[in-house]
Amino acid sequence: MTAVFLMKQLKSRLKILAMLRNKLTPTQSETIPQARNKLQRELISWRQTQVVICPLLEPYIGAVDPISPEQEKLLLPSSFDQHRREGLGLTSLAAMEYQLREGQAYDALEDVREKIKIFNANLGFKKANVFGQRANTRAQHFLSQLTADKVSGAEKYCIARRALIRLGLSESDASLQELHDDQLYGKDASKPAGLGDSKREDPWFWTVGKPSGLTPKEQTDWSIECESSYINLYALVMYRS
Repeated sequence: MTAVFLMKQLKSRLKILAMLRNKLTPTQSETIPQARNKLQRELISWRQTQVVICPLLEPYIGAVDPISPEQEKLLLPSSFDQHRREGLGLTSLAAMEYQLREGQAYDALEDVREKIKIFNANLGFKKANVFGQRANTRAQHFLSQLTADKVSGAEKYCIARRALIRLGLSESDASLQELHDDQLYGKDASKPAGLGDSKREDPWFWTVGKPSGLTPKEQTDWSIECESSYINLYALVMYRS
């Protein structure tokens, strides 16, 4: 099942590359056919394995499109509703996928928090150290890339959560809530609170995975420790070059 998620990641990367094709360098464009050939071979092997594990899936399995294999569905248990999963004998595999998706969702939230911390650190560095039009343009371009990284991490979480809901997770689950792009922020705990910061609470996902039973000071110390782990030193080199 882990190999399946690797295929999903390859499918996602191919979709992004295909959308950005006009902006890619010649070398980057050359990687697309190679990646598609690799994905096609892996999908064919996966289809054969699926039929062996679950013969009832055979009517749903067709030939892999060599032109755009990234559009192919993997036909995981989450692709079907509960009634159909039971009819296809996918109940035990659905439980396995649920566990993997749950881990995937928590990993994605950790990635989102990391990306926000990196963005905050670089934004603070830009405000304090970057001057001049050329340097500011480069810095802003880099911050735009970091913003895209936040959105990408959030999308990974949303994909995992949608699959979990199809597999039985309650939509009102308090730990794995709905995540929106306008929630991709967090106060910089390493700096003194600014005007209005006390009135603006961090989004729900900042407390997911935080140690329980912490005093207010311990919570701040925990956040600062995490913050210091994600300073992006690459920005220092980039802005001063």
